[in-house]
Formats: sequence, C-alpha cells, structure tokens
Amino acid sequence: MTAPRAAIVLTLALAMARPRELVAQTARDLVTQGVRAYRALEYDAAVALLRRSLAEGALGTLSTAERAQALTYLGATELFRGRRDSASLAFADVVLLDPRYRPDELIFPPQVTNLFQQVRQATKTVSLTVPPVTELRARGDRFTARLFTSSLADVAVTLTRDDGTPVRELYSGPVADSLAVTWDGSGADGTPVATGRYALRVAPRTPGGDVPPARQVTLDIEQRAADTLPWPTAPTSPALLPEQTQAGPAMRSLAAGVAAAAAVIILPSVVARGSGGNDARFAVGAAIGIAGVVGFIAQRPGRPLAANIRANAPQRDAWTKRLDAVKAENATRRAAVHMVIRAGSIETADRGGRP
Repeated sequence: MTAPRAAIVLTLALAMARPRELVAQTARDLVTQGVRAYRALEYDAAVALLRRSLAEGALGTLSTAERAQALTYLGATELFRGRRDSASLAFADVVLLDPRYRPDELIFPPQVTNLFQQVRQATKTVSLTVPPVTELRARGDRFTARLFTSSLADVAVTLTRDDGTPVRELYSGPVADSLAVTWDGSGADGTPVATGRYALRVAPRTPGGDVPPARQVTLDIEQRAADTLPWPTAPTSPALLPEQTQAGPAMRSLAAGVAAAAAVIILPSVVARGSGGNDARFAVGAAIGIAGVVGFIAQRPGRPLAANIRANAPQRDAWTKRLDAVKAENATRRAAVHMVIRAGSIETADRGGRP
C-alpha cells in the first residue's frame, strides 16, 4: 500500500471512529462540560452541551438530581443570553421533575433564583412518594404517602381499585408545601381491603384550569397469616426443687421385705426337704413381709413437699404470667389482618384515573 493511500485509509478510519466516540461520551460528561462552559461565560457552548446532555439523559443515563442540575444551568444560561422565555421553560421542567428542588443561592445569582421562584409559583404540580414495601397490621399500623407541591394546591387523595372504582378517600383539602397522608389498611366500611391490585391517586379537587396533573402509584396488596409467638418453656428440674417424695426408696424397702419373707419361707424347705417348722417359717416370713409393707407405707411415696412447693412458686408464677402474655399477644395478632404493600412507579394519570 502506497503512503498516500495509507493516509487516506487512516483519515477515513478516524472519521468513522469519531461518531462512535461522541456516542460513547456519557450524558454526565456533557453536563460537566456544560457547567464548565457556563462558568467560563461561554453561554452558546453551554447551551449546546446541556441540551445534548438532556437529550441523551432521556434514555435514563441521568438521575433525577443530575437532570435537575442540567436544567437549572440551562435556565440560567438562557437567562444570561437574554432568552427569558427559554429560561422559564427550563425552570418549569425542573419544577415538574421535583417540586422540592431549589437552586443553590451560593452558586446562582439573585436574578436566577428569583426567576426560578416565580416560575415555581406559577407551575402547578404535585409529586408523590411512597415506600417500596410496607408491612402493617390493618387498623393498627400505618402506610404513609408524602405529597410535595410547588405552590398551594387543593387535592383529593383516593385509594381505588385497579379499574378505578373508589375504595376510600384518604384526604381532601389544601396542601401548601408538603403533606403526609396515612392509611390503616381498611376500606370505607372499616374492614381491611382484600388481596389485590389498587392505586393511590392524587388529583385536583376542581378539574380544569390551572391545576396540577393527577399522579398515581399502583399498590399490590397481599394479606398474610399472622406470625404468632411460641409458648414459653415451662420451668423444669434442675431449676425446680422436687415437689413430692420419690417412690424409689419406698419401692426398694417393699421389695426388700418381700424378698426376705420369701427367702425365710422357701429356702429352708428346699434345702431340708422336710415339713417340720413350716408354721414358724410362715409366721416369720409373714412378719418380715408385713414389715416391708409398713416401711413402704411409712415413706409415703408421692407425698407433697410443702417447703419445696413454696420455693418453686415464684418461678411458676413468672412462667404463668409469660404464658398469659403470649396467649394475649397471639390472640391480638390473629385478630389483626397482616398486609404487605408493594408500590409500583409513580405515574401521571388522566382524569379518568388511568396512567
């Protein structure tokens, strides 16, 4: 390959590679470059870089905070270029993205923050945040949703079925800046809602005009069986003293008496093979056997030991109280309906309640 031809091939390769390099450049890098151009007072370059970062960030490469930062710098840049309407549109996008956002007054001059505040007051919007997963006992615990508005808004917060049928209104009234709305898991009739898919909807109470768009989040609700506590272990030995006499010693005394009586009666007759003295042997054997029985009765197996019973009483009372407490708690848990609430993504809903 000749040198001129090689140079042409290299030039074409570089030309083809450059678009790939530009595509690989992330939206975050573009935001950083746009901010750098803004600070260098290169406003035309800053606008181009920031708009491009937002276009690429629409694919999900920018977080909410990064997108708000890019829009704020874009609005400030447009304002200093003398394009107030474009600046207001950028600030309105920030407000719609996150009503809680405020530009840093240490970074942006008053003309920027003042215009942002004017746009914020004029842009009606409400945002909704909910925990991704909530576990609660119906009519006992609470599910909490938080509302944030850009300016005073009159809204209704309603729980509906997946088809839009109202289940219960949770709040109706004004929201000046933010509001926490709680729900105990029950419907309008006071009973826990059944397992199924629902929607939590925030909508203006007076449709039409300058009102914020409705927002809603899908809630997958599942009822679960109660998680009961195990019974406390009853106190046993060696923690407890024996509360009655043991049968072992008495049985050994009885067995020894019976064995001795049998030996007196049987063994001499086996050895001597005679009949003399049988009556005496029977009398002696009977006496020994009776003595064993008397010894057994005297030891009174199973007799309560009052002193030990009194010593064990505090432990038994404490166990009884623990048992009663567990029974009461389990009864409460069984009576309450346990729920798991899984939230979906926040969406803008139309006036019919559909996203």
